[in-house]
Amino acid sequence: MQYAEDLTEGQTFQLGTHTIDEAEILEFARKYDPVPIHADPAAAAAGPFGGLIASGFNTIAIYQRLVVEAIWTKVAGIVGRSLEIRLPRPVRPGATLTGQSQIQKITIRPERRDAVVIFKTELVDDERRPVLVLVLDALIQLRPAEGAPAHPQSSASAT
Repeated sequence: MQYAEDLTEGQTFQLGTHTIDEAEILEFARKYDPVPIHADPAAAAAGPFGGLIASGFNTIAIYQRLVVEAIWTKVAGIVGRSLEIRLPRPVRPGATLTGQSQIQKITIRPERRDAVVIFKTELVDDERRPVLVLVLDALIQLRPAEGAPAHPQSSASAT
């Protein structure tokens, strides 16, 4: 488990990949964002994007899955405090998304036993064009003091 003291400004985490298909776009949209450009292929074909596109929330959910696997299974995160999100281009069926997350700033708060860490993540499509730019302000634990209980994930992985 990495704690705030183990992290450095400029450190980059490579994300995995996720290929989104039409069925996933339709399922997500029909459940959570049922507007025609996401949930109705015929209406989407006649719409402003000339075809079906993933909901921005679907793209954010893919980001979450990829960032959990790349960062939050390895870093002693406490909680995300804020998100700034840009969706510069649509995600279409068949796109494979990947990207990276980079630490922009670390502010250690010893009195609180944590650090405020700013991550900037960019997801790109097959053509390396950005589809999501997200800045996350998160709290990360400092290394536990001697004798203090470890982060729940670190103790679970040690058994």
